[in-house]
Amino acid sequence: MAWNPFTYLPPDVCAETDLPDFDLNQDCTSFDIDRAEICGVIVRPEGALAPVDWRDLTDWEASYIDNADPAAAHYITGIGTFQPLEKTTVTLAGGRVDENRERRYRVLFSVLNTDEGHADFGRQLQTNKKDFTFYLYTVEGRMIGGSSGLNPAYVDADFPFGSGDARETINLTIDTDFISFPEW
Repeated sequence: MAWNPFTYLPPDVCAETDLPDFDLNQDCTSFDIDRAEICGVIVRPEGALAPVDWRDLTDWEASYIDNADPAAAHYITGIGTFQPLEKTTVTLAGGRVDENRERRYRVLFSVLNTDEGHADFGRQLQTNKKDFTFYLYTVEGRMIGGSSGLNPAYVDADFPFGSGDARETINLTIDTDFISFPEW
């Protein structure tokens, strides 16, 4: 029988993987639970440098974040989420194997203290500006993005104005695609 790429499953597709180590005691009283709320976004334009230890916000602040320099990384403070939207799966080996491929996650981030710079960035997102990478920072101090950052696949911004005691905010929407969840 001739080899058929649509019915033959290469050995590396289903290669065994070692399980990572898990804590032995995982009950709620002894297990640290980190809060996952996003409180900051680092926007790094093309060509801007990132620290070797990209996980450490103090390294970013010391030499790489300059909100007044258009060529440097910028830090935006607010409140937000990073949630899954969809995942692509493919069927291999004549229908015998289904595998995950790209995953799309969405950042919904509200900038609560806004100025003209935030508004200008929001307007740029409304016109599909995507020539940057970004990192997410949580209230527990976790940086998400990996060494090269997350690439935007879809961007938008809204400028809601309410009544009464409503405050000016800018709601940023940024989608990103990846195969497995980015490093933190």
